[in-house]
Amino acid sequence: MKKFCSVFIILTGGALLYAHPHVAITSSVNFVWEGKKLQGAYIEWVFDRFFSADIINWLDADKDGKFNNAENEQIYNNAFINLRHYNYYTFIRQGKNRTSPSEVSRFKASQHKGIMTYRFYVDLSAYTGNELYLAVYDYTYFCDISYAEKKGVLLTYDRSLVNPSFDIKENRDYPVFYDPFSPASDTSIYDKWKPGLQTYYPREIRITW
Repeated sequence: MKKFCSVFIILTGGALLYAHPHVAITSSVNFVWEGKKLQGAYIEWVFDRFFSADIINWLDADKDGKFNNAENEQIYNNAFINLRHYNYYTFIRQGKNRTSPSEVSRFKASQHKGIMTYRFYVDLSAYTGNELYLAVYDYTYFCDISYAEKKGVLLTYDRSLVNPSFDIKENRDYPVFYDPFSPASDTSIYDKWKPGLQTYYPREIRITW
C-alpha cells in the first residue's frame, strides 16, 4: 500500500520513496438512498496537480484535454484497478466490524485545467440498520487524503421517506499504524503498534437515517 498504484512506481522509476505523503487527494462522498434503503455511495477523488500531470501526460493519448472512453479504460486498467488489492482506500464500519468493498463500479476519470478526478460507486445495499460509518484514507499515509471542505458529504434521498444526517469525527478507538520509513515497495499492513510505527486516527463519516 506504500505505492499509490503500480503506475506511480513506474512514473518514479522505481525509486525508494518513503511514506510521508507523496500524493494528495481531496475526497467527497455522495450517499444515495432508494426509498428508505441506503443503496450506495459515489466517491470522488480530486488529485494534486503533480500526480494529475503524470497520468494526463501518459494516458491522455490524443492530448485533447479530456479522457475519452478508450482512455478511461486505459486509466482503469493501468492506474486504478490495482487499488482493489488495497481496499480502494475505502473502509466501512458498523459496530466493531470494519470492512471494505470487494469491488467498485461505474468508474470514470475526468480532467479539468490539468487536475484529474476519479469517480466510482460503492454498493452499500448489503448493510442493514440505520447507522453506518465510512472513511476514505490510506492507512500507510503514503497518500494524504482529506475530505473536501465544501460538499465533502452529499446526501441524495426522498425527503418524504427518509431523513438522513451525517457528521465527521476522528475515531480514536480504531487507530491505524504505518512505518514512515518503509520503501514504496513495502505493502505491509500493521494491525498493532510496535516500535518505529506511527499512529493515524481515521476521520469517519457517520451516517444515520
